[in-house]
Parts: sequence; C-alpha cells; structure tokens
Amino acid sequence: MALCIESDHLETVQRILALHFEGLEVWAHGARVTGVDLTPSTELELVVIAESPLSFEVMTTAEKAFVDSDLPFRVDIMDWAKLPESLQKQIKKEHDVVQSVEES
Repeated sequence: MALCIESDHLETVQRILALHFEGLEVWAHGARVTGVDLTPSTELELVVIAESPLSFEVMTTAEKAFVDSDLPFRVDIMDWAKLPESLQKQIKKEHDVVQSVEES
C-alpha cells in the first residue's frame, strides 16, 4: 500500500515520530492508506506498535507536536497495546509502515 501524503509532509511526520517514538514501529492506516474518501484535509491515522501501553505523557506530548506542526491535516495517534483485537486485525490487513524499527 502507498501512503497518500506529500513527501514534505511525510518528512515532518517522520521527524516528529523519531523524536517521540524512537525504536518503535509506527503504522499508518485508514483513508490515507486506502485512498478511499480522501481529501487534502483527511486526517492521518497512526498507530504506535509497542509491547506494553505507552504513557499518557508520551502520547500527549507527541499529539501536541503534531498540533503545533505546519501540517495541513490532523494526525491521530493510537497505542497498539490499548486497541481491541478486532481493530488490530483490521489495521494489520491495510497499513503502511511510516517508521520501522532498526534491526541491531
């Protein structure tokens, strides 16, 4: 799947993710992956893949960074560990990796 986002916007997203979620994989899902009902203002839906739930502080700091960025759309970040299994299955079917984990 290809992520429907301008390259300069993707760079901004990846810079913020690297700052707040270093060492964690982040997937995009939803309309910006499927291309269905896509408009320039369609939000970017992200999910951070972590073994255990992320702290409220980490999530809100990252959300604030996206709000304060110059992106022309909203970014919604979810914590994989807190999602119901049914939503995890749906996301696994249609996602695009925005940030991958470096193998050491």
